[in-house]
Amino acid sequence: MKIFAAVILFAIYLNVPAVAVREFGVPFMAGAALPLLLLIPFAHAILVRGEPLRLPGLLMVGFVLLLVHATSAYFAVRPDESFDRVMEWALEGVLLTALIVNVFRTRADAIAAVQAVVAAGAVMGAIVLLQQLLGATDSNFMGFGQLDAALVNDDGSLQRRLAGPIGETNRFAQVMAVLIPVSAALAITSQGAARLGYWGLTALITAGMALAFSRGVVVALALAVPFALLFNLLKLRHVLVGVFSALLLLLMLPSYAERVISIGDVAVQTLGLSPHGLRNADGAARGRLTEMKATAMVFADHPLLGAGPGMAQVLYQDYAPVVGGKVRPGEREAHNLYLQLAAETGIIGLILFATIIGFAFNGLERARKRLATKDHRLWGLACGLELALIIYLGTSLFLHSAYIRYLWMLLGLCVIVSSADRLPLLIRLLGRVLAETARSVRTRESAGEAQHGR
Repeated sequence: MKIFAAVILFAIYLNVPAVAVREFGVPFMAGAALPLLLLIPFAHAILVRGEPLRLPGLLMVGFVLLLVHATSAYFAVRPDESFDRVMEWALEGVLLTALIVNVFRTRADAIAAVQAVVAAGAVMGAIVLLQQLLGATDSNFMGFGQLDAALVNDDGSLQRRLAGPIGETNRFAQVMAVLIPVSAALAITSQGAARLGYWGLTALITAGMALAFSRGVVVALALAVPFALLFNLLKLRHVLVGVFSALLLLLMLPSYAERVISIGDVAVQTLGLSPHGLRNADGAARGRLTEMKATAMVFADHPLLGAGPGMAQVLYQDYAPVVGGKVRPGEREAHNLYLQLAAETGIIGLILFATIIGFAFNGLERARKRLATKDHRLWGLACGLELALIIYLGTSLFLHSAYIRYLWMLLGLCVIVSSADRLPLLIRLLGRVLAETARSVRTRESAGEAQHGR
C-alpha cells in the first residue's frame, strides 16, 4: 500500500494529471482525481489498521487559512472566479497535505516519499537534458518537455527555454530547485554505489533547473548556501565544487550566463542606485515591478481580508496605470507570493500563512537538532527539506501562488520527516505499557489462585 502511495506522489510531482489532460484529452475531472487516489491508503491506515488521525498544528492553521480564503472570496468582486481559487487551495493544498501526513507515518514511509519526489525530479531533468542534446524543437516528449520563449545566443542562434511538464520556465525551475538540497542530502547520507547514484540524480535535477534559464532560482540557491554550511550538511569543499560546476555550466550555456549577470543590473536599477533608474532595465523586470506595485495598492485598499483569491490579477488594470512603469494589457499576476496573499486574503491571511511556514521550520529545526546523533539519514533529510523551504520562499519573491500543490507537498514532507522518528518510539512505549499491564494482570491472577487454593 505504501508503494502505491509513493507512486501516486511521484506522478503528482511529475505533473502527470495536467499532462494527461493537456496532451491526451483525458477529462479534467479524471486528471484532477489522481491525487485523490491517496484516499485509498489513507482509508486503509485509518479504517483497517486503526491508526489515529494526524492533525498537526501546521494543518490546523491551514484549515483556518482556507476559511479565510472562503470568507474573502464571498466578498470579492467576482465571487465565482474567487471560489475556484479557494477550491484549488482546498484540493491541491490542505487536503493533499492532510493525506500525505496520514499516509506516510513511519521512518521508512518518510524516506520513500522523499525518494519518490526526487525520482520525479530526476526524470524531468533527464527529459529536458535529452531535449537540449537532441534539439529542443524536435519534440515535447509527449507533454513532459514543454517549450517556452527563446533566447538569442551571441552567434545569432536560438536557445529555447525548457519548461518540462509544467509548461512555464520559472515555475519549472522552482519545483526543480527545491529538490536539489533534498537529493544532495540523500547522497550525503548514503554510502558506496547509492551515494554515487543520488549524486547522479542531483546532477540531473540541477541540469533540468538550469535549462529553464531562470534568474530567480539563482538568487534563492545563493540564499540557501550559508544555511547549508550552518547546518553542517555541506562542507566548504562541497560549496567550492558547486561553484566550479556552476561556472562550468554557465560557460556551456552563455545565454544563461548573460541572464545571471543581469541580476546585478536589475537589482541596482530597482534600488534606485542607477542614474537612469529603471529605464534601462529589461522589459520583464520593469513589467514585474509594475505588477508588484499594483498588487501592493490592492492590499492597501483591502487590508483586512483582501480583495478575494485570484482578484489581484483581475484588478491589475485598475491599479497599474496609477503606479506607472511598464503597464501590460490584460490581467497580470502579482509575481510575488507574499504581495499576492496580502492583496487577496489581507493581513489575516498573510499572518496565517507565516504561521504555517513557522510550524514547518520549527518542526524541521527541532528534528534536525534531535536527530543529529540519533539518525543520520533523517537528520540529512530534515536539513535538506529546511533548505528546500528556504529556496521555495526565496523564489516566491518573484512568483505568485500558481501550482500551489508543490508548496503543500513540500510542507507535507516537512511534517512527516520531522516526526518520522517519534512514531516507532510511541509504539515501543505503548508496547511496554501493554506488557506491564499484562504482567500485572497475570500477577494478580496468580495471587488470587494461590489465595483460593489456601
